[in-house]
Amino acid sequence: MIKTLNTILDIRGASGANRLIYYLQRLPVIGKMAKNDLYSRTGLKKTLTVIVLILKIIWGFLTKFAYLGIVVYWPVITIGKELPPAEQYQLYLQVLVIISCIVAAVSNAVILEPKRDKYICVKLMRLPADQYMHATLSLRTFSFFVYYIPAMCLFASLLQAPVWQGVLLALLLTAWRLGSEALHLWLFDYTDIVLVKKTGWVWTVIGVGFPLAYALLYAEVSFVDSAMLFNLPAGLAIAAIGVVAAVYIARYPRYRSAVDAVTKIDDPLLDMGRMMKESRVKDVETKEKDFSAEQLSPGQFQEKSGYAYLNAIFFSRHKRFLIQPIQRRMLIIGVLFAAGLLSMMVSPAMFTKMSHFLIGSLSYFVFIMNFTSIGEKVCKAMFYNCDISLLRYGFYRERTAVLSNFRIRLLRITALNLIPAGAICIAVNLLILLSDETWGIADAAGFCGAILGLSLFFSVHHLFMYYIFQPYSTELNLKNPFFTIVNSIVLAATIVCLRLESTPAYFAGMVLLTTVAYMTIALFLVYKYSGRTFRVK
Repeated sequence: MIKTLNTILDIRGASGANRLIYYLQRLPVIGKMAKNDLYSRTGLKKTLTVIVLILKIIWGFLTKFAYLGIVVYWPVITIGKELPPAEQYQLYLQVLVIISCIVAAVSNAVILEPKRDKYICVKLMRLPADQYMHATLSLRTFSFFVYYIPAMCLFASLLQAPVWQGVLLALLLTAWRLGSEALHLWLFDYTDIVLVKKTGWVWTVIGVGFPLAYALLYAEVSFVDSAMLFNLPAGLAIAAIGVVAAVYIARYPRYRSAVDAVTKIDDPLLDMGRMMKESRVKDVETKEKDFSAEQLSPGQFQEKSGYAYLNAIFFSRHKRFLIQPIQRRMLIIGVLFAAGLLSMMVSPAMFTKMSHFLIGSLSYFVFIMNFTSIGEKVCKAMFYNCDISLLRYGFYRERTAVLSNFRIRLLRITALNLIPAGAICIAVNLLILLSDETWGIADAAGFCGAILGLSLFFSVHHLFMYYIFQPYSTELNLKNPFFTIVNSIVLAATIVCLRLESTPAYFAGMVLLTTVAYMTIALFLVYKYSGRTFRVK
């Protein structure tokens, strides 16, 4: 098995080194110095292989810290910040058990996942399927346990729990996940069902599991505690599950069939690039049912001319990318508002707690409004269904044409984004006014100002990013690293805002000042440079 594992690691290392060279070639300045002969330089490839291995190990530890910190620990200390550490720890364990032991056991199994690495090693390199699976599962189990230990110990100590419980929890989670891997294999053996490819079931489990975990957290109801997990019978039972699973996996006789079932050459999951391309195009391509006879009528916009006429036709014929997202957002807001009213009638205490949370949660709406905006998807639709063709003509790339289109589109996207923003303002203000909380006119005005300002900010942001960086290629791939960097900075800023605590009026003032400053800079840059940057790549 050691020899097989070394071969697998060599293949993965060479593949990782090739990808590293590929991405280095696409960086500014450095890319010009990275020539294609780098792929054939054995000594350099070995050095890059070591670098890739080190990066993977570092990434493995970082992902566990990020997962436990963002998905489990941070919601617990945010929602239950007034609870003592002992109670926070119980809620932390419950969220971890629901997500990592139930949801991830269904959605994140690797033994039957379609993977290019599996296809290359077994189908192309002719490694025995059983040896490949034994080696990769052993490495996966060991690394899973090792990566989790530091993160588990850190967050256990932050919640004033014994550090040894963090180590034991990592061990128990590893044993449980090994049992879930064996269960996937057993299900395939008796039914030929590859559960991880049943996306409907997988997303159902995710859609039920995550809300359940956070709903129990919000209600401060805990059915799982340290006494339940860290007693001797429970520990021995979970360890026994891991041992039995390991024996079953080691003796399983049909690995060749299992590998064949998930490494079909036409399976898009093996070609992530093709799958992502098809997904991106499908997300923004037009369909015959999108067009009605009225929309195709040439006389519908006779009163318009020039680029106003062009954009009016585009928006009329692509309502699916404009109206449907707004309708879905309005439906979600309506459902949440109805749930709030229902809690007022069923549990006044929970409604009061929810109202108190809404008053102090204005900073959360920075994050929410980023995803409420439809600007990014509309920009993709405009590129794929309009700009990708017209940008091939010189008149469409002229500065006056670019600025005219930018102005028309900005007004339309802003108007659409203000609809869910206004609905959020009405819903939140009504819920707080119906509660016993103090909520004056100044607070309501500040809240509404912040929400509307954020809506305006992200409307400008997405269109500004599109015109200055024009990140999309003909396959809708992101080809501009600066687009990703700036978007990441904005996303990081929204996450930082989650930790801010201030009055609605003060926060609204900061939002409006930031929006005005950002709009001024963005509009200036678009006016100055978009004539040169708005191109097909």
